[in-house]
Amino acid sequence: MTLATSAPARARPDAVRGTTLDATRSRTTCPGCGLVLPLHTGPTHAYVGASPACWELYRRLKADPFARREGSPLRRLVVDAYAAQHPGSPNRRSVQSVAVHLMGLCVRLEREGEQRRLVPVDGRMPPRKTMDLHWLAPPDFARAGTVADVLATGADDRYPVAAEAWARSVWAAWAPHHATVRGWLDAPCVAIR
Repeated sequence: MTLATSAPARARPDAVRGTTLDATRSRTTCPGCGLVLPLHTGPTHAYVGASPACWELYRRLKADPFARREGSPLRRLVVDAYAAQHPGSPNRRSVQSVAVHLMGLCVRLEREGEQRRLVPVDGRMPPRKTMDLHWLAPPDFARAGTVADVLATGADDRYPVAAEAWARSVWAAWAPHHATVRGWLDAPCVAIR
């Protein structure tokens, strides 16, 4: 799949299906993706760094019937893209979340969804090695797609293409940290007998 080289329109949330802008309302910029949206006072996530307005778009995307119908691989890609694009602040939960979701993007986009399993030894699961996870300085997402781009496609054949393009653009933004993420994935995870 080829990504568009132009930057997404950040100030056009009116293109999102079901969103009407009111020129008199205050606007807010999402601290994660940079999307400018009308001020929304709803809930947000405890450690995902998203504005309440952006979080609401994500909730709508996850609830979209097409998203549910597409099955788990595409749904997982959307979850990984959103969380990786909204890293939050340096704390234990954010570090773990970003690491897990970046590893998910790497596996799905570079490694064809490979699965690794622990193999039981003498009927017991071997201990897992603790990973050395640490905070990765978030990139600039100015050239990456957003949740709004996927919602704007509607529930048709363009949805999976838009979701994958968004995920690829988020993964590409994290390029300075790809070696670290690949290292986490390739770290030994089982004890040798």
